[in-house]
Amino acid sequence: MLLVLLALFIAACSASTPRPSGNSGVPRQTGVPGTPPGATTSPTVATPAPTGSPGQSRFPLAVVTGFTNLKDAVTVAELAQLARSGRIFTPCDVAIVQPADLAVSGGSCLPANQIASRIAGEPGAIGLLPPGLVEVKTKVLPVDGADLFGSAQARSRPYPIIGTSTVLPPAATSYDAANIRTLMSVGESCPDRGVAQQAITLGRGWGWVFGGGTARYLDIRPNPAPPGHVGNGFNVADIQPTGNAGALWKMIGAADFTVEDFECPVVSNWRVNEGLSFGIDPRVLGYMKRGGTDTVILANNHQTDQGIGGLLESLGHFADAGILQAGAGRDLAQALAPAVYDAHGLRFAVVGWNIVPGVVAAGPNQPGVAWMTDANIRESVRLARAAGDVVVCMPQWGFPEYHVALQPEDRAIQQQLIDAGCDVILGHGPHWAGEIDLFRRTDGGVLFSIYGHGNFLFGQDWAQESQEGVLPELTFSGTRLVNVRLHPYAMYLQAQANLTDPQGDGRYVLRRVLGVSRLAY
Repeated sequence: MLLVLLALFIAACSASTPRPSGNSGVPRQTGVPGTPPGATTSPTVATPAPTGSPGQSRFPLAVVTGFTNLKDAVTVAELAQLARSGRIFTPCDVAIVQPADLAVSGGSCLPANQIASRIAGEPGAIGLLPPGLVEVKTKVLPVDGADLFGSAQARSRPYPIIGTSTVLPPAATSYDAANIRTLMSVGESCPDRGVAQQAITLGRGWGWVFGGGTARYLDIRPNPAPPGHVGNGFNVADIQPTGNAGALWKMIGAADFTVEDFECPVVSNWRVNEGLSFGIDPRVLGYMKRGGTDTVILANNHQTDQGIGGLLESLGHFADAGILQAGAGRDLAQALAPAVYDAHGLRFAVVGWNIVPGVVAAGPNQPGVAWMTDANIRESVRLARAAGDVVVCMPQWGFPEYHVALQPEDRAIQQQLIDAGCDVILGHGPHWAGEIDLFRRTDGGVLFSIYGHGNFLFGQDWAQESQEGVLPELTFSGTRLVNVRLHPYAMYLQAQANLTDPQGDGRYVLRRVLGVSRLAY
């Protein structure tokens, strides 16, 4: 095995390169309860450069692994063990000065600008990368809780891995935590039906719904539904909370900006519903705001379940709660206008459209939701580009529902969104977590697209696919997308989202998503 590992590290590798590029959001509250591209260079035996001199800059080294690796964190002790056994990619053009356990000789190394491509080709591998060379084809791992590309709190912790270099350009080694922003995206929410039943009918309360922590699976078994009934032929998971109350919403609220797909009207005359005409308790919005939701997209197929009056009332409730909204309005102009959230200087402009039948489309003098037409897409994106720094596009597509991979009609819409100029595509509608695609942009950056996140607060416990979901966390350095992580969760009793271990029970939804994704760019 050792010989195989050494052979892998001695193999040659091709280089790769990594996009540069108001209205203010309400202050959030958190917590509820060298070598040119294309050149080929062989690895060399690492000979650490001298410890940095007084005039030499010091910079952190990100720990990266493959995008599809389910590992989500690492310790200094683990890294030291990998270094001692020669099982870590290190940059030849960097001297590791901290910690001493990583500054070892005799291991294998690569030019720094080749490490990301090498890791992408061997997703289970681990490497150290100067922060300016981090890109989306790899995934940055937190180190003992410190995280160069994580939340503001994690970015503020002392970072344990430091290097110096006399040959790398400043663009490769520069890192400014004040220039990093994270975006968290929450999936399909409509806390009526099974959610409201748990909160209201069974008396658990909305605090319980928003108090999810962690969970595991007791069993995965066939759905016992009889032939011809919903759920027959699918597996379902028996889910058990494992504590850590509030952990999920604490993570959501720690992001610099959080956006959520909210699919149903918020009205004062709501009631617990067992059918398909929804209405949401206005008290829910206070929990969402305290949990960190900054903006919601309302372009979806249930917004007029309570009539036009219900839609207009819903707009007022979100305004009163201090949550920005986009995708619906009193007329077409308002429905197409972006919601612009200022995340400490980086303005996220959010727009969205619906193509699923069953809702009133907004018109010049007609309240409703923004419809998915080429003209509407281009106008919304034009307005968003003028108002913000990062354009976040949120289509309600995926009809007919319940798919993991984009269908041909969805792929055509995806191309429309790319052509219109979206920076990020956060899709909703299929009710299952689905395909991720990465596209190289003409300006050198990377566009991230996800088909669906899965149900969040939506009920539907008839299939494992509808019980599970992912929370995408996107990290930007300035306006350039540099890192993506997927946080898996499962819905307990249809109503309470709980984080699952990515290498444990979370692997089911992650493997389902990654198995149909297109990640080369």
